[in-house]
Amino acid sequence: MPVTDGFNVPDIMSENGINIPIVLVTAEATAANVQRAAKYSIAGFISKPFEPKVILEKLGSIFAIDTTQVSAEANEDSFSKTETYENGTYIAKLTAIYKAYLKNMDKDDYHCCRVSKLMEILHIEYSLSDKSDPDTLDVRLISKAAYFYDIGLMGVPSELIANADTLTGSDREIYNSHTNMGANIIRLNSSENCKFFVKVCSDICMHHHERFDGTGYPHGLRGSDNTVYSRLCGLAIHFDKLIVSRRDINEVQFDFVINEMKFDRGAFSPELIDLLAKCRSEILSYYKLLRTNNLITV
Repeated sequence: MPVTDGFNVPDIMSENGINIPIVLVTAEATAANVQRAAKYSIAGFISKPFEPKVILEKLGSIFAIDTTQVSAEANEDSFSKTETYENGTYIAKLTAIYKAYLKNMDKDDYHCCRVSKLMEILHIEYSLSDKSDPDTLDVRLISKAAYFYDIGLMGVPSELIANADTLTGSDREIYNSHTNMGANIIRLNSSENCKFFVKVCSDICMHHHERFDGTGYPHGLRGSDNTVYSRLCGLAIHFDKLIVSRRDINEVQFDFVINEMKFDRGAFSPELIDLLAKCRSEILSYYKLLRTNNLITV
């Protein structure tokens, strides 16, 4: 690296309040360097050349959940307490790593937070319209899963991300692979207690670019072949990008965005767009609050 080296990174991170696991990848796997890494409490040490499988295994060990802190009370609530703890711990680790990545890219996570909130609103309305009572924990996990929909971009070169709208050929293939990469990152956690979150989140990462008419990617899923979670997340992503570009966010602009989304007939099902329209009042109240607190950036 220019100016500094990998061993100075932990000091810089500490000075800036960044606390995430660090894995050193180096061709200089000397005993001295291993001892130096231990001094910095490095989470892992991988020698070059390496296989991608080794990286995934190391990430898997970092994301592993330590359940020793969970009370083993012998009562009917013990599983739900363990489940809540493990999911919360895993989500916290993912969030820290993803936010650090976004900061490194000079981005904030406001859009991700808005997509997460929209997912919560839409999922609750969808459950009620389906005459089912949404489970509180499920709603929270589904909502948080939407936050990570683009986490796979961590594995895409920054220059490709910057020019995403004009990519062709192999560059387009590499960029599009972020869907599969995101799903693989989320699936690194194999805990039984996290399986619902992992299932929903990996599916969202993989399929948020699918379209209702089957012309999306990576699998060209048509209609309800795609899960409702991924369809709702895709709806939330698109809506947020359109609405925050407006000078004002009000009922008129809301309806304008809805009509714009309807115009792209192949992107979303009419039923889901109608669902979005039903949530107008709650969504507008949410965005008004964000604007008041200057928490909206495109």
